[in-house]
Parts: sequence; structure tokens; C-alpha cells
Amino acid sequence: MNPLTAMHEQAMSESAHPDRSITLLAINNMASYTRIREIGRGGFGVVEEVQDENGNRYARKTFAPAATIPVDAHEKLRKRFRREIITQQELGGTELLPVLDQGFDAGDPWFVMPLADQTYKDKIAEDRANGVVDIKPIADILNGLQRLHDLGYVHRDLNPNNILLSEGTWKLSDLGSVLPPSGQTVTLTEDTIIYTERYCAPEQRQDFHNAQASADIYSLGCILHDLYGSYTRTPYAQHSADGAVGLIIEKCTINNPSKRPRIGVLRTILLDALLEEGGLCRVEDEQASAWLEKLEAIATWGDDDYEQFARFFANLDVKERTSGHESTWVYSMSTPFLTRLSNEALQRIIARQDGFSSAIVNKYCEWARITSFEFNFSDSVCGRLTTIFDHGTPSDKASAIAALVDLANSHNRWYIMRCMLNRCGKDAIDSGLAKRFSIELITEELEWRFQRCVLEMKHDKELLAPDLAALCKH
Repeated sequence: MNPLTAMHEQAMSESAHPDRSITLLAINNMASYTRIREIGRGGFGVVEEVQDENGNRYARKTFAPAATIPVDAHEKLRKRFRREIITQQELGGTELLPVLDQGFDAGDPWFVMPLADQTYKDKIAEDRANGVVDIKPIADILNGLQRLHDLGYVHRDLNPNNILLSEGTWKLSDLGSVLPPSGQTVTLTEDTIIYTERYCAPEQRQDFHNAQASADIYSLGCILHDLYGSYTRTPYAQHSADGAVGLIIEKCTINNPSKRPRIGVLRTILLDALLEEGGLCRVEDEQASAWLEKLEAIATWGDDDYEQFARFFANLDVKERTSGHESTWVYSMSTPFLTRLSNEALQRIIARQDGFSSAIVNKYCEWARITSFEFNFSDSVCGRLTTIFDHGTPSDKASAIAALVDLANSHNRWYIMRCMLNRCGKDAIDSGLAKRFSIELITEELEWRFQRCVLEMKHDKELLAPDLAALCKH
């Protein structure tokens, strides 16, 4: 499919959601836009606010190498800029800022994007001034990085100025330094390296062109330090801050890239730590508090411990709400003990694959299906459901898929839809498991929700296991 056609179809699909709508421009002529003001300049592009003939305003990025860049490097940079257009056009719209119009073949290539409501740099300043860190932007940034890393891309210039609020979602932008999957890269000389020093991983300083996904993790650690740190950073060093988030910053910015957490692991530990810092997971019951403490030593448990825990777990009320939040929109305060059940403890429980683990899995999946969560915490629940899927029995996997389908639909969360569909592919599961999933979705009356996920993500149903593809009537 032509990239512009694919982008157009995605835009039309997302227009059903007012807070996420994307308008594809029909004009492909730079002269059709009137320049309002310059927004920013750096590297090899200038960003301007522009207005079209109907008075709509957008951001236009045009190829314009800085004066410090040698002229003989301009052609290679122009190729990189064109690659940026293609990459952002192909991937944008959900976690990345979309391309709405472009002059790919112009002498100075350009493209048009939504005009952002705010940069994350400004949001960080707000949060620090208010003394409260908003978790949602961090969850969105994690989603954007996971999207890139899952597809084999590395951003290589992640910093607060490249994270923009557009239509209610924080999205990654400025993909001019993105490293494509192997075999697709454009090699540039050392003189044409573009990065932001305060967020650049130490290995990038030595070998920018071969930076891996761990370099983005380092940059994210620096962004977290912007939020929580209490001192001015020295570039390329390991950083820290107070509390649990400080420990995560240390892990993200450790000098050895192989020691940094992968994005999937980081998502869980970071969101959990942020919720903990914000006091959103209070456990008021004495017995539940005692079990949370015991769970920290689950590696030493014997069968009696698991049996007692299973009995406690079986008596949990999945409709429990923290005092004071019984009749309000349910955030992460719902069912306090379940919000605090760590992924590590859950994984050890699942590994038993016995009656105890099965009972706990079923209850957790039931809770995930009937509870409404704040967006950032729904991602955390998704992480635990995928852990159940990846390490559980066939029965556990079926329960997890049903819960993921329900969770993705009730929260209209693309990240969860993608996690679920990736586990329903014909190359991911065998025919027996696919049949079991199909029966589970039909008996739970979830087939229409499954189909909606396929439609929403424009997922090729030919990639699904046949029994699951058969549920899609489109």
C-alpha cells in the first residue's frame, strides 16, 4: 500500500475519536501555507507555525541544515530528512506525531504535523513548580518507545523538546536521528552527528551510528531526572534521585548499556514506582498489608505459604474501593491489594501451574475485566496480564486474552490492543490454543470486542491464527 494512502486510512479511522482525530490535508504545495512564526530550529531542520488557506494552523518542518554543518554533508542529511518523513508518516498517529502533508521531493523537503499544545519541557517545569508529577505523560512516552523498539527502531535523540502533547496524548516526534532496523540505515560522517548532549547516552558519544535501544533508556532516565533530580547533571554520567524512582534512574543511566532495563521491564517497575510515590495504592487492611510484606520474600515460600495466600486471595472482594473513592471514577485506588501485587510475585505464582496459581490467575483476570483504571495504570495491569499469558497454562492464557480484550476496549487503549493482537498471531500460537481462545471469546460474548481491536489497529487479519481470524466478519 502507498504510505500516504495508509496514513489517510488511519486518519479516517481515528477521526471517530474526537480527542484523537487526525485531519489529512489534501494540499501538497508548500506555497499553500502561510508562515506565522518560527517555533524552533536545530540540527538540520526549522519548525514553523503555518496556516493553510482555510485558516487552520499546523507545524511545518523544513530541511534547513545549521550553518555549522559542512556543505558536503547536506545531501546525506537530506536523505536522512526524507527518511524521517517516511518513518513518521508510516508510524505516526498513535504514539508518534503524525505527518499530515509533505513535500517529499521538494528541493528542501518539508512536512506538516499537528500544532502541538505543549512540549514536555514546559510540562516538566509545570510539574516541578506544582510539586506533583503527572504520570500520564510518562506512560505515553513509554508507549512511544515501546512502539519504536518493538519495530526495531531506536530514536537516538529522545529529549523533552521532542515529546509533544497533541490531541490529548503525548507523542514522540523529531525522528531525524532515528536508527532504522538493520539494513535500512543511512551512514553519515562523524561531522553530521545530531543529538542533545544532556540526554545522550555515553556510548552514543563514542559510536553514535550503532546506538541501540538501551541508548533511549538512558535518555528516558535523564528525563526522569529532570522531574525528580535535585542537582545539575553532568553529561554521560550515571544519575539518581530520592526514593524508588531514584533507583530506577540509576538503572536507566548506568554506564554499561547491557545493564539497563528493556522497555517492557521498565514500563512495569516505573509505573508501579510512580503510583507508589503518588500514594495512589494505599492498602488500609491489616491482613492485606501483612501479605504485601510477605510477598517480598516469596522466593522462600513453601507449599503452606502458597495455600494460605490462595485462601486469602480467594476472599478478596474484586469490587472493593479505597475509602473516599467508592462512588467516583475508579482510578488505581480500586481494590488496593490487587493494585500492589507486583509482577515479580505474580510470575512466581504463575510458574507453579497448579490449583493455587489457577485460582489466583482467574481472580486477577476477573478484576481486570470489571474494573476501570486510569490510563497509566491500565498499562500496568496489561503488563501483568501479558505475564500471565507468557508464563501460564493454556487455561491461564485464555483467561488473560479475554481480560486483555475487555481491558483494551473499556479503556480504548491502543497499547493494550497491540499487546493482545501480537499474542493471537498464527506464528505466535498453535491451532489448539487458537481454538481455545476462539471458544473463550465466543462464550464470554467478546468476539465483537476482539473484532473492534482488529479494526481499530488496522491489523491484517491474515496474520491472525485462522480460528481467530474467523471471528472477524469484515
